[in-house]
Amino acid sequence: MIQCFVKKEYEPPFGLTALPRLFSCSHTDAEGSVHPRVMHAHHDLVEIALICGGESVYFVGGVAYQARRGDLFIYNSGVVHDERSGPEARIASYSLALGGLAVPGLRENALLPEDAPPVYHLSEAQTARLERLYAVLFDELTAGGDDGCHHLLMALLSVVSQYIGASTSAHSSDENALSRRVKAYIDAHFAEEFSLQALADGLRVSPYYLSHVFKDVTGYSPLQYVLRRRIGEAQTLLITTGLPITQIAAQVGYDNPSHFNAQFSKAVGMSPRSFRKEYVVHK
Repeated sequence: MIQCFVKKEYEPPFGLTALPRLFSCSHTDAEGSVHPRVMHAHHDLVEIALICGGESVYFVGGVAYQARRGDLFIYNSGVVHDERSGPEARIASYSLALGGLAVPGLRENALLPEDAPPVYHLSEAQTARLERLYAVLFDELTAGGDDGCHHLLMALLSVVSQYIGASTSAHSSDENALSRRVKAYIDAHFAEEFSLQALADGLRVSPYYLSHVFKDVTGYSPLQYVLRRRIGEAQTLLITTGLPITQIAAQVGYDNPSHFNAQFSKAVGMSPRSFRKEYVVHK
């Protein structure tokens, strides 16, 4: 028999004094990543995602980051992120979303300071350890063990707190000031009618210059960014609400449901109805 002993008093991860609420946990294998989760933000949730395999480019807060096995991405609430995947960039990952998070010294539902890097690269041993924890939590949740999952969440957060405290990232979080202003405007108004000329006039620059700077920083033209924000928001509504698809289309800026269906299918690889049916696990 081999027996291990606890060597120190328990301290809650991140100095938490209350148990946060687990909202969801998801697992995407390489085959499933053909249908991407497009640009979106969680207004009252923190998301923690672990890349288990494959390579792609993820956009967080308008900045591009390479994504590969061992990368741990942390998205504070309200941070727009785009997990690019598809037939040419298949990614295997686990992710979870949690709310009610109150870390001392940070705003509500933030796990990192606003200027901290959103991605941390783990060693293979750390990745495998965290991957096992995600797998247990995901299996427990799909089996209906909601109560136990909240405690598994605390175990996972304890491990994450160890890793991000010791990890470093070589990525830069600097953004061009003009690109930040454009992104902030689109994030607030993406469901409204979009005019590049009007936006450029308001910022007193040419449409060409605005588009060039924005794409250089974010990887997208302003119009592509609008479209991905709309589709990403539609995915969120399809997953988290029972709203009719026509109402969701209107809510994200599409007056014509047929046009919405076409744009959604082009971006995701399946219709909105199929996405809603396939994405959510019904216990």
